[in-house]
Amino acid sequence: MAKTFYFVDIEATGLNLEDDRIIQLSFLKLENSKLESFNDLCYTDIEMSEEAIAVHNIHPSMLEDKYWPDETDSFIELEKGNIEGNYFISHGNELDVAMLKNEGMELEMSCIDTDKCSRNLLSDASSYKLEELIKKYELEVKAQEVAKEIGLENIVAHDALSDALWHYVLYEFLLEKVDGDADTLVKITQTPIMLETISFGRYKNKTFEDVWKSDPHDFVWMYANVAKDWEDLDFTLMHWLKTKDYFWKKAQKEREQVDKTSY
Repeated sequence: MAKTFYFVDIEATGLNLEDDRIIQLSFLKLENSKLESFNDLCYTDIEMSEEAIAVHNIHPSMLEDKYWPDETDSFIELEKGNIEGNYFISHGNELDVAMLKNEGMELEMSCIDTDKCSRNLLSDASSYKLEELIKKYELEVKAQEVAKEIGLENIVAHDALSDALWHYVLYEFLLEKVDGDADTLVKITQTPIMLETISFGRYKNKTFEDVWKSDPHDFVWMYANVAKDWEDLDFTLMHWLKTKDYFWKKAQKEREQVDKTSY
């Protein structure tokens, strides 16, 4: 049976992995060398932050006549392909996977994280932001060719379909580094890595090292409340917390308390 690859990007009401919801779902579907694109804005009754709107430029008025995420053609098509043997590719899996789970889709596909794979395979990169990787490795021409193939007139950062296209181009580049073996990229994705910077909350874009020096108690809170289903964050926080026995014991105790109250 032929394997199908889904290059997915999601825009959401915010970055809270439990409470936020999908407002744009886009992906490229690669099956038997045939490439198709799917792209839907989605209705939500969740209030969006000004910060989120500034990033994706999707305003509430644009969603008033749209379907709920799980009613869109994109969601239904992705759900059809959500079986073992297929592949789900995005740049930083956590948000996309969590937002789909919030809409009732538990992923059965094998996940490939082009962010994590880039950090492992592209050691000469100065940044692992998606747009900068595309520029660094001169993938713009390939991206324009793919855009023409799927009928996308303009590639715009933080537009979900544009980002999904970049996921596809970057994946193809990474695949060359592992001799065409997609399962090697799956294994890299499944291996925890140390994170350098925080990507959420009030410490966004600050390094873990700097925050550990100034606010170690916040590492305890993140470990107890945020990191349980975020493997790389969990791995990184454990590294820092275990350097101080007091904070490591406190973090474990607080996570136990959180777990008990969640049942």
